[in-house]
Amino acid sequence: MTRRHGTRPIGGPSLSGRRSPGARHSVYVARRGRRPLRVAAVATAVVVVLAAVFVVVQLVRPGPALAERVTLAPSSRVPSGDWKPPLVPQAETVVALSGMGTIVAAGGQAETPIASVTKLMSVLVVLASHPLSPGEQGPLIPVTSADVASYEKAKAALDSVVAVRAGEQLSELDALEAVLIPSADNVVRILARWDAGSTAAFVAKMNAEARLLGLRHTHYAGPSGVDPGSVSTAVDQTKLAEIALRNPVVASIVSMPQVVLPVAGLQYNVDGDLGHDGIVGVKTGWVPQGGASFVFAAHHRVGGRGVTVIGSIVGVSNASPIPTALADAERIVRSVDGALVRRSVATRGEVVATLDPGYVSTVPLVAAHGADLVVWPGARLVETVRLRKDLAAPIRAGERVGALTVTLGSERTSVAVVAGRALAQASLGWRLTQL
Repeated sequence: MTRRHGTRPIGGPSLSGRRSPGARHSVYVARRGRRPLRVAAVATAVVVVLAAVFVVVQLVRPGPALAERVTLAPSSRVPSGDWKPPLVPQAETVVALSGMGTIVAAGGQAETPIASVTKLMSVLVVLASHPLSPGEQGPLIPVTSADVASYEKAKAALDSVVAVRAGEQLSELDALEAVLIPSADNVVRILARWDAGSTAAFVAKMNAEARLLGLRHTHYAGPSGVDPGSVSTAVDQTKLAEIALRNPVVASIVSMPQVVLPVAGLQYNVDGDLGHDGIVGVKTGWVPQGGASFVFAAHHRVGGRGVTVIGSIVGVSNASPIPTALADAERIVRSVDGALVRRSVATRGEVVATLDPGYVSTVPLVAAHGADLVVWPGARLVETVRLRKDLAAPIRAGERVGALTVTLGSERTSVAVVAGRALAQASLGWRLTQL
């Protein structure tokens, strides 16, 4: 039988190469069924990767910041007693322990004429421009006929002066001794002219220095204190006295009971408290407008340790102001000496703080050794514990983890702190639960 052109055998492939409609449908269904399987597989892989990344991150991330988890143990090492030194009625009084801060302050901070206490600043200004070391005499300062005339005038006015002679040459040390021991008003004016060229220029230097030292309630109107415009407070003058006593030349001069000057001869210190109750200075003063002032210092030993009590009494006005100020200073010094104690601020093995790592119970932090400070009733100690910057778990029992610092004013003592027990690393389970 002859095959017609364009026909195809039954059941065979199409001569045109096309699939039948039924075949196309079956292929589409097969492909559509595989796509959800691929999406699910990709999603599962992503979840697995993210989970693995999370686990790795949680395992390598730092543990809790230990330095932020320290709590100081309660401290009651300083008695809070009701001790109070005998204060001067109607006068400003400040008592401090050198380097440790104010023990007591009373009477307010009214700016009051301080008379010859002014000379403390005058001496410091001179020494700033013309420093001396212990044992040095310093340059020679000529005494002029004008200086002699000034001396005669001040003497007639009953000011505190020492004799000088035209043509005389005072060493710088002689002049400083004349100013601080017999409190020579005329010699401090000689020093002012020599240092700054004029009294006005010198007083400007004094006030600039007061501002620099933070003496906010102090103003000087002259180098001697005769002018009642030179005013200050007990707070400022206590601060200034502590600064002045750091200069060994000043400290040596104010502790001298007497001195021999070239023309004036033997001169006695106007500070009648020297040598009583450990008092080693510093300066007295009196003017009718402001009464008597006395800045004092005393050396004592407390538990084998040397300390210096520094104080100021400003504005004593009664029938005998200078004797009153001197007597009251002695009573204050004796009272303070009896109140000072050398007290433990840490004992070896004492728990001074606790460390809470957050994943196990707290770790006691204990002092590796003892330490003490000189304190007084009611003194405010500031305690801080600082851990090592590199501190991280695990920590061995007895390992040094930081230090306890106890501060009282500018005095401080530090004690090494160790772990009272071991601290392990945080567990895997704990790490995996922290977000």
